[in-house]
Amino acid sequence: MFENILKRLFMRWELVYSTQDVGEYSTIKGRLVNSGIKHQTKTISSGGGEGGGYGFATTYQLYVPNEAAHKANEAIHRSM
Repeated sequence: MFENILKRLFMRWELVYSTQDVGEYSTIKGRLVNSGIKHQTKTISSGGGEGGGYGFATTYQLYVPNEAAHKANEAIHRSM
């Protein structure tokens, strides 16, 4: 159990995909889920508000553990 906690604390994550299209994000996330690949999503929002332009833009970034990056890239690009 202690080993699992340490592993999670020091796990390194690699960015494998980034998009501003929510449909594309959903497709890629689905490919990772269907391949059983652990992943995390980071969203970056900009726009709107004072000085932020006329609209909102959200960037979706998908991260996987370093050791799963190759498998994730295969899953992502398999049917593109």
